Amino acid sequence: MIETIFWLSMITLIYAFIGYPIMLKCIVLFRKSQSCTKENFTPSVSIILSVYNEEHVISEKIKNFLSLDYSRELIEMVIISDACTDKTEETIESFNCNRIKLLVQEKRCGKTVAINRGVTVANGDIVLFTDANSMFDNDAIKKLVEHFAVSNIGLVSGRSIYLDSNNNKEELGGIYRMYEEKLKKDESSLHSIVGADGAIYAMRRNLYEPLRPEFINDFVHTIQVVLKGYRAITEPGAICREIIDETHKDELQRQTRIMSQSWLIYISNIGKLIKKGKLLYAWEFTSHKFLRWLTLPLMFLCLVSTVSLLQEGTFFQMILLFQLIFISLVAFGRKLKGGIVRFPYYFILIHFASLLGLYKLSVGK
Repeated sequence: MIETIFWLSMITLIYAFIGYPIMLKCIVLFRKSQSCTKENFTPSVSIILSVYNEEHVISEKIKNFLSLDYSRELIEMVIISDACTDKTEETIESFNCNRIKLLVQEKRCGKTVAINRGVTVANGDIVLFTDANSMFDNDAIKKLVEHFAVSNIGLVSGRSIYLDSNNNKEELGGIYRMYEEKLKKDESSLHSIVGADGAIYAMRRNLYEPLRPEFINDFVHTIQVVLKGYRAITEPGAICREIIDETHKDELQRQTRIMSQSWLIYISNIGKLIKKGKLLYAWEFTSHKFLRWLTLPLMFLCLVSTVSLLQEGTFFQMILLFQLIFISLVAFGRKLKGGIVRFPYYFILIHFASLLGLYKLSVGK
């Protein structure tokens, strides 16, 4: 029984982080990939931005918008103030630009409610979602929207590059994100990505459905697009840049909030995907997200069963040694502010958040 628990937990972990990417790559190589042909296509675009007390970055964000390499007649920005209490609204109004619409919510309702409202006044055929502190490369819009020349493309995600405070290198989480980008590239080639980059992604406005306040827009939008018979793909060349605090202050709280919403989205949509016959995407969804959210329970079961099996031979003793080394790196990395050695701690932190998120969901928070 103990050995069965060991092998089940070990094989599931290996599948989630190594087996699934390998299987995905093999399918992509041996199956004709979905076409991602790009053309010189320039639809009208509405950038949707929800803000709350962003006076320190909103001016830079608007200047970034105004400098983008895209026809002025075809692009607008809709900014929704979620009851800002600082000078964000005054800063936006000071630009006095007819391509910028400011909507003000008197009561704070959250990002999802804000973007639901923003889309209702958007004029663009394409709606593009972003964050106040994410700055687009000059050609990012062009690279995103040219994919919509293909009729079955419903959503295109860009790529965020996270910089340290000196604005000169990708921060620690970038290691994990680079791994994610490789997965997204293969998922995109096969059919559709699981989750868009919330700082830069675009979708057809006619596919947009108002979201429940507790849903994460970038996660659920990919599912909605697939359920409607369209594809959600990635365009790694459409880049935005964001400076991140390398100490990961408040990262656990942020990830826990995201994960409580993510669990709800999975539970609410996996049945719909199966019922509609979207089995390939359901497999991607479960392998890429759900199994990884179970990482810490699986690691715990693996550790406990390994200890119980030490008398069975050298193999289990070596496995325990690797586990202890990893635990030591987690403890050591916790004391560091950045660097590659901190990665095991960051890895455990984001997967601990998945458990906290599930707990908060289960108690109605």
